[in-house]
Amino acid sequence: MSWPQRYQASFASRSRVRLRAIFFDLHATLASYRPHFGPPKPESISKLLRDRGLSVSPKAWEDALVQIRRFDHPRFGYTDWEMYIGRAFEIAHLKPKSATFRQVVAEYQRTRWIPLPFAKEAVRRAKRLGLKTALVTSIARFRFERDIRAILDRIDFVVDGNTFHRDKSGPEIYLRTLQALKVRPEETVMVGDELDGDVLIPTSIGMRAILVRKDKLSWEESQAIGGQIVAKDLRHAMVIIDAWAGGAGGTPQASSAEP
Repeated sequence: MSWPQRYQASFASRSRVRLRAIFFDLHATLASYRPHFGPPKPESISKLLRDRGLSVSPKAWEDALVQIRRFDHPRFGYTDWEMYIGRAFEIAHLKPKSATFRQVVAEYQRTRWIPLPFAKEAVRRAKRLGLKTALVTSIARFRFERDIRAILDRIDFVVDGNTFHRDKSGPEIYLRTLQALKVRPEETVMVGDELDGDVLIPTSIGMRAILVRKDKLSWEESQAIGGQIVAKDLRHAMVIIDAWAGGAGGTPQASSAEP
C-alpha cells in the first residue's frame, strides 16, 4: 500500500528501547468475525421481536448491549449467551416467551471468529523476541475463546472486561495487566485498531502504542494521536516492534501520524 510521503518516518535513527511486553487488542487486530457469521444487526433483532409482539427499537437494543459490555459484564462476568442476552432483555424491559428468547440467543450463538492474517505469526514473533504477551479486550471471553484457541494458547495472559472488573474505556485495565505481568508502562507496547482504547488511554499512563490502520488517518485523528505510530497492518506493526527491540527486522519504514 502506498502512503503519502508526509506519513513516512524512518526508524533508523531511533535508539533501541527496552521492551518487555506487548499487549494485543482482539477485534480487528488479532481476529475478526468470520464472513457471514458476525453478530446479528440490531435491526434484525428488533424486527424479530416486533414480529412476536415485543417492541424495542434497534437503537435501544444496541444501547442495551453496549451497557452490558461496558458495565454489566465487567461487574458480573457473564459466561454464556443466555446470561448475556437475558440481561439485554432486562435492560430493555422486555419479557419474551421461552421460544422467542431461545431464538434470539441462537442468533448470537451462531457468531464465529477467525484469526486475521499474520495473527499467529505476530504472537510467535513476540515470543521469539522474549516479550511477555497479553490480549486486552472488553469483549466477554466466552464469545471468542472457542474459535481462536490456537492464538490464545500462545498468549501469556488473556484479559477481558471481567478480569479486573474494568473495560477499555479507562486506564485501570492496563494498569492491572501491567501489574500482573510485572512490567512497567514504558517497557510495554499496545497494538490495536481503536484510537481511544488502544492508543490514547495506554499512552496516557506511559505505554507505547501502535495504531493498526490500513487507511490514512483523518485530520482529527492525526491531531489526536500526535507522535504515536501508525502501522498499515499487523505484520507492519511487528516489524516496527522487531526494530525497537533490536531484532532482525532491519530499519523499517513506519507511518507517523504527524501531518
